[in-house]
Amino acid sequence: VDEIKGVDQVMADVEQEISQAQDPNMKPVLIMKQTKLEGEKQQLAAREKRLRGDKKQLGVRERQLRDKKAKLREEMKEKKQAAFTWTESEARLDGMGFCKEEKYFRLDCSYLRGTNVNSGEQLLLYCRKAFLEQFRFLREQVLEHGALGWIQGSPGTGKTTTTLSFCMTLDRNEWSFKCIRLKARSNTCVVEVTGNKRRTCSVAKESEGEQMKLLLEGLLDGKKSLLVLDGYLTHQESHTRALVACIGWRDADRQNRRLVVVTSMASRGKTYDEEDRELGLKEHIVPSWRIDEYLEAVQFDEFYNQVAPSLEMNVTGEILSLEMTTGSKSKQQRVRHKHYLAGGSCRYMFDMTAAEVLRCLDLALESAPNLRNLLRGHAGVSSEDITNRLIASTVTQQTVVWFPVSKYVASNLAASRGAVDTLRKMWTSCSGQRDLCGHLLEMLFFEEVR
Repeated sequence: VDEIKGVDQVMADVEQEISQAQDPNMKPVLIMKQTKLEGEKQQLAAREKRLRGDKKQLGVRERQLRDKKAKLREEMKEKKQAAFTWTESEARLDGMGFCKEEKYFRLDCSYLRGTNVNSGEQLLLYCRKAFLEQFRFLREQVLEHGALGWIQGSPGTGKTTTTLSFCMTLDRNEWSFKCIRLKARSNTCVVEVTGNKRRTCSVAKESEGEQMKLLLEGLLDGKKSLLVLDGYLTHQESHTRALVACIGWRDADRQNRRLVVVTSMASRGKTYDEEDRELGLKEHIVPSWRIDEYLEAVQFDEFYNQVAPSLEMNVTGEILSLEMTTGSKSKQQRVRHKHYLAGGSCRYMFDMTAAEVLRCLDLALESAPNLRNLLRGHAGVSSEDITNRLIASTVTQQTVVWFPVSKYVASNLAASRGAVDTLRKMWTSCSGQRDLCGHLLEMLFFEEVR
């Protein structure tokens, strides 16, 4: 086109020269030049027409290739996902959320079990201060600022249920969420919610590390996504590979993707500040439950009726070396009796019977090296045994303090040799747990006398 415009300009100049020519011999020369330029113009016009035709054909070819590429990508995606059997259902999120002046939260139990079976059963959660603080961390640090969230705390603090509850409150028009629940021995469960639809699948334990990247590639996109990696343990090699895959998924589109890791490990172990800065990693510690939180939680009759069977002390006081009142008991009495066993674990308090908790703790006590090693963390950041069932934690002046999960555990661990120094250190460091401090002081007295 530009060449044609150039020829037109030259022809205009020639025409002007012809009209102004004084020399009769010069006029024929200019006319011949004009004729030649008209021929060049016709050739350029024909060339332009051919190029426009070629461009149109290339556009058609480009669209065909683009469609073919999209089809191949979809076929590859379907082929990759053939290894995963997905079950789809309605998300059923409308019945979940805060209630009772936002002091409690309703959660569909099927999300915790990783199933699509709608039993209609809901879990009523008490929104203690730590529950709301974890919500704030997820909203501000993870969603708004794009941090890689790292949520850790002792077993039974409510980390998983709180994280899932937060996912239920997301704006479904803007966010989708996926939860990958890693297990120590059984298969990994995956739950994905987009809009009003939910789908679940199971990944074989022996192949979860290799298939995790494949699984993430097949997760639905199209809007902002929050991915929860729950149950992470460093000593599980497949968990480490899963974490690497999840970080890669998040880093591929940090603007629209968010990642949260939930773990019961005592700490992350050796950390590297530069790597944490590159990842944008932010930690959040969830403290263990306090007796006053239990007592407040059972004030709501619906909640109390839900947990009442677990508060029944179906073990004798002789077994626990504990004097218990007989006859009918108030809510407060039942909570205080169970607290001797359950301590800072709401799982022990509200989800398991006293007999089940006792078996669990006694089995863990057999694995515990001794009080000093356990509380110093010598059982390992990510313990391969079950000793982490014995510990609880609190945060005092931005420092995490570890202590026995309950009075029953503390009494049994205190019998270990060399316990006095550790007991004294624990007693001075856990000032926030008044009930436990009194018991530790009593233990310290008898240890020193002995």
